[in-house]
Amino acid sequence: MNPELVAILTLGLILIGLLITFWRDARADYEALREDNNTLRAEVRAEFQDQRADVNSQFQDLRAELHADNQRLRQDVQTLTERTARLEGVVQSLVATSPDRDRRDDAA
Repeated sequence: MNPELVAILTLGLILIGLLITFWRDARADYEALREDNNTLRAEVRAEFQDQRADVNSQFQDLRAELHADNQRLRQDVQTLTERTARLEGVVQSLVATSPDRDRRDDAA
């Protein structure tokens, strides 16, 4: 073999070695980024689940509060209905027991 051919082959082998090294480093960097991405995804999912649980809890609290307010309003309406019925009863009994004023005025 002549020395020029040996130099070309040596240079080729060196370039192949460098390409393999760069490829290995790039693959390691890719794997590291992939792991970081998976870690970040897991963190985001966990935070999302926490936020979802918090929103659901707040929604349930609001729902219970609205239900309680609705019950109080129903009780208030029921109380007003009863009071109105009593007032109507009093007014009707007053009208029924009072003498007819029109008849007295006509007689006089």
